[in-house]
Amino acid sequence: MRRYGRTLALGGSFILTILLAGGCLNGAVSSLVEDPPEGMPAYGEIGAEDAAVVIAALRDRPDFVLLDIRTPAEVEAGHIPGALNLDYRGGSFDAELDRLDRDVVYLIYCRTANRTGQAFARMTEMGFGKVYDLQGGITQWAALGYPVCSGALDSEDTCIGTFPAPSETAES
Repeated sequence: MRRYGRTLALGGSFILTILLAGGCLNGAVSSLVEDPPEGMPAYGEIGAEDAAVVIAALRDRPDFVLLDIRTPAEVEAGHIPGALNLDYRGGSFDAELDRLDRDVVYLIYCRTANRTGQAFARMTEMGFGKVYDLQGGITQWAALGYPVCSGALDSEDTCIGTFPAPSETAES
């Protein structure tokens, strides 16, 4: 019985140590994340409605980057207007991420938010503190009727859908 009690006490101490260390680590990661611009949702995972608010409010600012992390073929099939492409599966994703400015706001998306979860984790580890991760990806975005353009990123004349009206974004 004594042996069981000592094992339980040691196990409890170990678990407490892990929880405290985990809290410290989480604090270190969260300290990288800054507060979003006034009226914007918190950085991290956001739905298409909040993404529309973010894009509508920030798309003309030089400190905002809309980043499509799909393959070039997927991007040409349909992308959000104003996006830049950084292929997650291209083989040099980490090296290309490393060259990006960590002080700007990023909104990343893929097809269904599978790749963005992994990309978001990498970006956080690399010191990016202002990243939105579009949940549901362009699939959810398009399902809500938001704009999608086909063809090359620099020729956005073939687009369908619209951004919500300013009064709609103010309510979100």
